[in-house]
Amino acid sequence: MAKTVDVVHLRERRRRRKRLIRLLIVAAVTLMGALIYASRDKIFSSIQEISIQHATNLKDESNGEFMLTVSGGVDYHADFVSNELFVLCDKYLYIYGTDGQLQDSRQHAYSNAVMKISRNKALTYSWNGTSFRVDDKKKMIYEAQTEQPIWFAVLSEEGYAAIVTESETYACRLSIFDSVGKLIYTRDCVERLIDVAFQGNSGCIFATIGAENGEPVTTLQSVRFDGSEVQWTSETFAALCLHIYTLEDNSVFVIGDTHAAYYNSTGGLISIYEYNGLLTDFDFAGNEAAVLLRNEERRQSVLLLFSPDMITPVSIPFDSICKTVKIQENAVYLLDTGTIRGFSFSGTEIFTMEVKDVFDRILKNGKYFYLLGYDRIQRVNAS
Repeated sequence: MAKTVDVVHLRERRRRRKRLIRLLIVAAVTLMGALIYASRDKIFSSIQEISIQHATNLKDESNGEFMLTVSGGVDYHADFVSNELFVLCDKYLYIYGTDGQLQDSRQHAYSNAVMKISRNKALTYSWNGTSFRVDDKKKMIYEAQTEQPIWFAVLSEEGYAAIVTESETYACRLSIFDSVGKLIYTRDCVERLIDVAFQGNSGCIFATIGAENGEPVTTLQSVRFDGSEVQWTSETFAALCLHIYTLEDNSVFVIGDTHAAYYNSTGGLISIYEYNGLLTDFDFAGNEAAVLLRNEERRQSVLLLFSPDMITPVSIPFDSICKTVKIQENAVYLLDTGTIRGFSFSGTEIFTMEVKDVFDRILKNGKYFYLLGYDRIQRVNAS
């Protein structure tokens, strides 16, 4: 007798089997996705490191030239700390040796990350965030929290950190941390601070912004960390301060948006200089400053070289729009279109080198220039 087959039952079994297989496939894909997501930082870090190290291997061993590709594009920061190249990207702080090899990569959680450097430390913080950290080439030294969002931060050569934050009852608050992260000084300010410069480990000078006759003015004040009284208040400076620097004799150099000025160690105005163009870039080292101006209509630039013993700065004109300026080893280096030029502070041209590609900034370390572009850093021999 022929065996009876239940066709309906057989079809239902096949349907259940197909649904089970599909369910297992979906579960496997979901599990794999969850594992990848959980390990995303480690995986992406490894990929970034592999790609960067691959780029460093594409180098010319004969003269030490190499190129690094940089994750994060135009928003990265780069500078030298303890002769190591620190590169801050959107999620990682990378540290490279002078041979271009990756020494360390450290994750951070800062959006809009900013890096400030000293001789042997780097301070990283998130603009409008509530945390910051200090690293050296070996490790992260400390990380600290603030009660209010951070406006800006400054790092001294001794490793002290000045953190300026919002305040609920004042214009802002200044907090000073020592080299190991201990809070040693706070000041609630009735005026908005726009920059801070340290005077060793004992005190600092800060710049406040105000207005006179509808125009911005800057005032400097000096304080010590072991007291609450203001040591001195300067005469007003008829410009918006961009940066202040303390000199070896505790005098102060101020770079503003339309003027530059020297103040003595008690806040007295020594000299003031009005720019004849729009400010493009500036740098300061030791007791000397370089200010780069531009004239868009004439497509020209002017380099101003300031020293304390000069009545007026040395002025060097260029028939092109220059991009950036850097002081290194008692010389000033200027990135022109396709050219790096070097000058002494007397204004004598001492160096020139052609640049083949388009870059935005320059660093110099020893006999090498580091050319910073959109997503790459190229080292070239300057000798």
